[in-house]
Amino acid sequence: MNTPTLPPTVPGLPILGNAPAFIMSNGISVEFLQKIQQSHGDLVHFKALNQSFYLVSSAELIREVLLERMQEVVKLDSETEGAPRGLRRFLGNGILTANYDDWRPQRKLIQPLLHTKQIAKYADTIGAMGERMLAGWQDGETRNIHADMTQVTLWVIADTMFGIDFQQSTELEQAGRMAQKIVVDDLVNPLPGWLTGRDAKAERINTLLTQLVTQFLEEHRTHPNRERHDLLSVLLDTRDEDGKPLSDELLRDNILTMFFAGHETTANTLSWALYYLAKNPAVLQALQAEVDVALADGHTPTLADLPRLPYTQMVLKETMRIQPTVAMIPRLVAKDITLGGYALKAGAVLLISPYVQHHNPQKWQTPTVFDPTRFSAESEANIGKYDYLPFGAGPRICIGNHFAMMEGQILLALVVRHYDLQLPVGSVVEPLRQITCEPENGLAMLLHKR
Repeated sequence: MNTPTLPPTVPGLPILGNAPAFIMSNGISVEFLQKIQQSHGDLVHFKALNQSFYLVSSAELIREVLLERMQEVVKLDSETEGAPRGLRRFLGNGILTANYDDWRPQRKLIQPLLHTKQIAKYADTIGAMGERMLAGWQDGETRNIHADMTQVTLWVIADTMFGIDFQQSTELEQAGRMAQKIVVDDLVNPLPGWLTGRDAKAERINTLLTQLVTQFLEEHRTHPNRERHDLLSVLLDTRDEDGKPLSDELLRDNILTMFFAGHETTANTLSWALYYLAKNPAVLQALQAEVDVALADGHTPTLADLPRLPYTQMVLKETMRIQPTVAMIPRLVAKDITLGGYALKAGAVLLISPYVQHHNPQKWQTPTVFDPTRFSAESEANIGKYDYLPFGAGPRICIGNHFAMMEGQILLALVVRHYDLQLPVGSVVEPLRQITCEPENGLAMLLHKR
């Protein structure tokens, strides 16, 4: 029997290892991950300070990790004793962060609530919120489009998921950004959180988030209405296999999971889509031609219009390929294992990078070119399941993927029907990659009414 060998290791600096190359001022360096994959292969080891990492880029091994080894390579910190770290600091034991045994019953309860038939009724709300956003736009002005996309998707999630009209606060947005930084610091900073101030910052953020959830719950319990069909109303009526309602703690964790995951990721995708459309006029022209035909009478796009907007969906899918909103998926190696013939040590973090997968020249022709035709019906059939991971993969694939695509299609069609958006001359837009990827300093764009 062959003894598994250690995977190739990237040389690093004394003490620091590869930390300076891996974590930059604008977050995670996908360029570093690309470089080590190209130079060392599809399973490579590196260190950042005292933390070991394994980057896995083989589609076959990714499938094995996400599908077959879920109880050996687990959600980061889902098995950690003591004070939680990472996303678990803020989202607790919700469906995104729970360990395997706690996740399964939650998935069984929540997944039907986000089924295509269930979310179809939300399409009209999405269109109405898009029109509400556009009512505040003026021809010739310059706007921070990322702020607008964040605002409209927040309106959508607040109405469809929680049945309230919630106005975005700067404090909440800043809290979300700070939480992401804390999660990244938890991953690579060897100093304890009490010493660096991470723990105190996390406590302040959690206080704000808990107040938000309390507002949602109190509103529903003070004004019960059986005619409401928002997700929180359904969750409050949901019973587990023993006939018991969900605990307030579990409600809190899943409300926050859906609140942030349900608007921020879609806002980022829409922002990047509008950025790449501005950089690729021929693609914008093709998209507007489709939208103009599908919405010829000027009506707000609805669920019934989506089959007539295939190129709109292709633009979104290509946006998520070239600039995935989640640049890396971390997992914890819970015990010593063998993967791909290599020995992996317990306690290391295994990374799967959608960005690396989506830019692999062996899988994608001209991967840096923005080309929505990659996702035509004929071409998409040839894309490997684990070569394209905008929503993850395996049993823990993003539970809101159908909602996100529906929302993105409706809002993108609505925007490009009414406006041409241009980048100001000389503007430089850089990605900030923490847990999600957004334009680092917003996205200033010039509005020209069509």
